[in-house]
This record gives sequence, C-alpha cells and structure tokens, in this order.
Amino acid sequence: MTYTDISYKNSLIFFTIILLFAFGLRIFRLDNHGIFFDEKSSLMVSQGAALGAANQPEILNNPTFTPQDFWKEKSLQDYFEANTRSDIGNSPAYYVLLHTWIKAFGLSDYSVRFFSVLWSLAIIILLFFFVKEHLKSNLLALVSSFLMSIEPFFITYAQQARNYSMTFFFTLLSTHIFLKIVKNEERKTLNYNLYFIYGVISMICLLSHFLSAVVFMVHGIYVLLFVRKLRPWILLPIALSIGLIGFGLWIMYGGGQYTFHTLGYQAKMYAEIAKTAPTELIAPATPKNVLYRTLPIVADLFWVSNGLTEHLSGFKNLALALISAISMIVLYYKYEKTKNDNWIFGIISIFVLGGLFFSKAKTHYFELVFCIILFVVLVKYYLSVTYENKKLLTFLGILAIFPAFFLVIIALKNGHTFGLTQRYSGFAFPYAIILVSLTFRELLYFSPKFKYYFVIQILIQSVVVGKITWQFYEDVSPKYSQRNTPRKENPYALVAKDIVKKYQTGDTLIYPSFSAEEYGKFDVYTATIQKHTEDAQLINLYLPHDANYIQKIDLKEPNKVILKKANGKEIVLCNFEGKKNRY
Repeated sequence: MTYTDISYKNSLIFFTIILLFAFGLRIFRLDNHGIFFDEKSSLMVSQGAALGAANQPEILNNPTFTPQDFWKEKSLQDYFEANTRSDIGNSPAYYVLLHTWIKAFGLSDYSVRFFSVLWSLAIIILLFFFVKEHLKSNLLALVSSFLMSIEPFFITYAQQARNYSMTFFFTLLSTHIFLKIVKNEERKTLNYNLYFIYGVISMICLLSHFLSAVVFMVHGIYVLLFVRKLRPWILLPIALSIGLIGFGLWIMYGGGQYTFHTLGYQAKMYAEIAKTAPTELIAPATPKNVLYRTLPIVADLFWVSNGLTEHLSGFKNLALALISAISMIVLYYKYEKTKNDNWIFGIISIFVLGGLFFSKAKTHYFELVFCIILFVVLVKYYLSVTYENKKLLTFLGILAIFPAFFLVIIALKNGHTFGLTQRYSGFAFPYAIILVSLTFRELLYFSPKFKYYFVIQILIQSVVVGKITWQFYEDVSPKYSQRNTPRKENPYALVAKDIVKKYQTGDTLIYPSFSAEEYGKFDVYTATIQKHTEDAQLINLYLPHDANYIQKIDLKEPNKVILKKANGKEIVLCNFEGKKNRY
C-alpha cells in the first residue's frame, strides 16, 4: 500500500507546535505539590548526604548541630555512601548530572523537576527522528510525537525529580543507534564510531537505572532472530563490554558495592511481608495476583487501552467484546468486497446487541471493542508488509512487551508482587506508542463510512486519558502519584523560609524524630533506630550554607518543628501530623 505523507518542512512546523504543547503540559502545576519520598532521596543523594545521616556524624551523634555542619564539604566517599544508603547504589549517572544542575539552578522544587522536564522533551524530539528514520514517514513521526506528548506516564515522570525521564531517553537512543548499526551491516558498511557510541550509551543506561538492561536483552533477541552477519555478533558484545565494565567498576568500587546484597535483602523482606502480612502492593506472587498486577501494566502502555483494566471484569464481558469485534471486522471486509450496505446494517446490529448484553458501563464496552479491532488491524498490517518491515515490527513488539514479561519473571522468582509496577517497564512506552501510531495510520484507509466511528472512539478515549492526566495534576491519581489526598507545597522549604525570617542569636531549633515504620518488624535495619534525622536533614537542605543556627533533635517529639527563643518561649513552626504532611 502507498501511504500519503506530508512534507518534511510542514512536519517540522507541526512538530514545533506539538513540542510547545508538550512543554506546557509538563510545566503545568510543576511545583504545586511538595516532594515525595523518592524525590527526597534524589535531593539528598545529589548533595552527598544519606537519609538517616549515617555519613553526617555531626547531625547523628552530636547533641546540637548547625547548617554549616550539614553543608560541610563532602568527599567522593560521602557521595558513594549517600547513593548506597538512599537509593541502593542505583542511578549514579543521573545524580552526577542532577548535582551539577542544582549547582547552577538551585534546589527549588520547580528547578529540580524542570531538569526532568527537559529530558522528557528530549524523548519526544528523539522519537520524532527515530520514527522518521526507521519507519520512513513524517506523518507517523508526528502522530507518535503527539501521543507521547499527551501520554500521562511521561507527563508524570517529567514532573518528578527522579532518574526515569533521563533513563527513557538513553534507552530509546540506544535502540536508535542499534538499528543504525544493523542497517549499516546489512548494507556492508562498517562504522566503528557507532559501535563505540552504542557502548558508551549502554554504560549511561546501566548507570541511570539497572533495569535498563532489559532493553539490551531485547537487542540481543533481535540479533539471535534476524542478524546473520558475523561482524555484529563480534562487535556488539565488545561494544556492550564498555557498559558492563563501567557498571562493574561502580559495583565493585563505587556506591554500588552493596547493591546486590540490598536487592537480595529486600526480596526476602517483601516475600516475608507477602507471606505473613500481605498488602495490595506487596502480595504473594500467585498466578492470580501476578495477572491482576500485570494486566494494567501492559494495557496502560497503549494509549488506546489506558485505563481499560480498571473497569474490565468477567470472562463473559471479555468474550462478548471479542466476538463482537471479530464479527464486525469480518462483516466490514464483506462490505469492502461487495459494497452492499446490508453489511453495514449487520455491523451496527452486532455492535448494539453486544453493548446491550455487556454488564458494565457501555463506554467500557466501546473501548474494549475498539482495542480488539485495532489489534486485528495491526496484525493484518503486519501480515501485509515486507520481510524487512516484519523484522522491525517484531522488534518493536518485543520491546513493548518484554519489559513487563521480565518483571513477571522476577516477581515469580522472588515470590512477591512489589516490583510489578508501571515505571519499571517504562522503557517499553516509546515502542508501544509507535505501534499505536501505525494502527491509526491504517484507519485512514478504511471506508469513509467507518472513519466517523474511529474518530468518535478516539475522542472518547481522549476524554478518558484527559481525566487520568487531570487526576495526576490534582495529585489524587492512584495510578501515577499513588495518592488519594493531594500534597501541599513543600513543607521543608516553607519551614526553612520561616526559620530564616524568625531565627535570632540565642534561639534553638528543635526538630522531631519520626519513623513512618513502613515495614515495621520486617525491616531489621530500621526497626532499632532511635534517632530519626530525616526532617532535620530535609529542612537543612533549604537553609543558608553558612548559617550558625543552633539545632537539635528531640527524640520524644514526633511531629513539631519548634523555635525555642532565648527567653524560653516556644514557637511551633510546623506540625507534620504523622504521615499527613510527610509525603
């Protein structure tokens, strides 16, 4: 089939508009809600301070301390220890760049999250050129870029001071370079520079997030399935050795020395929790529990099925939608052959009858039928293309599904469901978006009488995805922010501002000592800690580096930050109220 495309010049104009729109979506309410636990870890690690103050004895062991003690110059070993204790030695590449970014632009919530915004925009730019080069279509590049710009997952992680946006960029870049290498080899063109770049990118990926290794596993699967030249079988492992050496040095001599020990410890702890005190997040890895956690991971990868599994229940409903969709497709091709409008009447009748018997909300039936139709359309497209295009589509399909499959294997091995979460399979999103874009392009070649249905269904799904995104902006998204009560502004920064205004010589700042006891007796490392320094450390992040404020931690006070004046008067600057204002 010959596809209609738009000129490269016009595509750049539309792409610029998409990029500006994506930028607006990512900075909207960027600092409305205070930093949560993972972001706290990011900020502390970037400044070489371990949560819990294990590498800050002035805070942990002394009766009093000052901001100067907190901001005391850190050694390289301090940064290693902060990474080890606060993020199990993960993401050193991200923390190096975040440290540099903070030095230049400060520690405000807006600033540290804006770093992720830039990486998120970079992914959209890269995806545009990825699709343009490897799928040879400006239109597809635009559709893919637009879907990524409005994808709630990418908006979410653009607004978090975490490594994910950066990691997703480099894993997509690694796939881009990998495909260029493969195509060069097919044309018998050797470019050693590409192999070297691929190796360096593999190191950045592994040092951005350990799980990025799954992307390189899929690259290996592609080589096994489709590469028959000897040279890439030799040079690709040599290139990847750059990444493995860099990662190995970090594990042996850097902040990753205890990573595998910690991962093993966590796996046993979560398995014990799943066995004796299961929660929705940490449950035994039974087939039912694993399926329950995996279905939304896979469904939400694809824009058209995002949110579907939240409402899907019952084999009868699924079978009904499947039968309806397949029957409608069969009748559609009958119509295409005969142009007899009676087939259209049959399609409408099946669609309506199926909806009448569907036991849930009818919009869920429409979405499910639409998804099945799109899947069949994609399969038909796959069967119609050349072998070369089949290789690329197979590669994209494996890249979209394999990360979730890998998480399932790990869950079954460890005996718990804790790791079955969307962000750990986020590397798959760009490829899922490309597959949806390809399917949308195929809809353009359906009879005009049916395009109205597709347009209406896409508009309905746009509303569904829009509501999901708005839940995130409101900070009440169970899926993306894991909250049902919105956070307020960053309490630590607000208290720090208040301290700067009110502190006078002779005053003493008193911080609470609070333990969330998230895992209680199951976490032997934290169960016996008496002095909890986290509130004090996080407030000191925002205090002047050269300040001489006298500070102490009250082991008997769990919630209040108190300014004790020289005359003995106590002013409560903040009441965290347990977990309520600690996010």
